Amino acid sequence: MSLRRALGLWLVLMAALFSGGALVMPQAASGAEAQAASQQATPDAATLLFEDPQLANTKAGQTLTYKYSRKVADPELGASFDDRVVLMVEASANGGDARDVRVDFFTPERHHAAGPFEGVTTNPMLLLFLENHLGDLSGRLKGNPRYFKTAIRTALRDAATVTAADLSVGGQTVKGWRVTVTPFKGDPNAVRMRGLDTLAYTFEVSPEVPGQIVRLAIKADAPGGTLWEESIAYDPTSH
Repeated sequence: MSLRRALGLWLVLMAALFSGGALVMPQAASGAEAQAASQQATPDAATLLFEDPQLANTKAGQTLTYKYSRKVADPELGASFDDRVVLMVEASANGGDARDVRVDFFTPERHHAAGPFEGVTTNPMLLLFLENHLGDLSGRLKGNPRYFKTAIRTALRDAATVTAADLSVGGQTVKGWRVTVTPFKGDPNAVRMRGLDTLAYTFEVSPEVPGQIVRLAIKADAPGGTLWEESIAYDPTSH
């Protein structure tokens, strides 16, 4: 399955989980309405990550660059490396908060085919990051990617913690939200996960940042130290 098709399925499945089973994407509010709502009450993880019009504060021709980092302690889990992902935002025929997005996923040495995305209001960076992570995770553990994907979706729906937070972006502090979840805690197959059942997922978003995604991080701690650490963070210094 292509990465683009897989991401499309993520969107459909997420919509089904968070709308009571109906395969209907929620109608997006305007960027101003979404920001006002977030200031009134703590949003649920689903709305914050998969429904808010995250691209409403971007402009046609804008480029969003994200620094990627992967560090692992066990060589059998793959190599450690740093790279980048670039999103090129264009105007959409759909108008309003919708955008067309082209993707440059990693530099030539590790380049992945991804996108383009047409008429989207949510930032595809989150799904790109998760899909890349899940492909890596299932390959290293020789497990079914659907198993891991379902565990993460279910945990985000039922067990995520959302807190208001001061977030760091390029040396500046912005107001936003932090979502944390440990989808494999108590997993019946934990013994087969080689310590990765401790994986903790952290998602940081802020309406003050173009595309709203500040940082996405995944970390697994082990008795001897950090076993797996993977992150992607918005880089305001790159254009």
